[in-house]
Amino acid sequence: MMSLIVPLSSEGNPRLSVISIDHLPTLLPREASEQFSADLLPSLFEFPSRHAARVWVDSEKLFKEKVAAAAIVEGLV
Repeated sequence: MMSLIVPLSSEGNPRLSVISIDHLPTLLPREASEQFSADLLPSLFEFPSRHAARVWVDSEKLFKEKVAAAAIVEGLV
């Protein structure tokens, strides 16, 4: 953890305190991890039929759209 005090002006006492936690992902509550896993699991079970399962079909469509847009931005098309 890092703590830093940044003065906002040379006059008076206004300042900003900043605290940075570099290992935040390891501090997520167990319940959040369990909920995320529970929400993801049904989609993972549909993966073998990904060519028909809506979540995977929509994900692939969105992925292809974003790749095409990135290719245009990068001048690859």
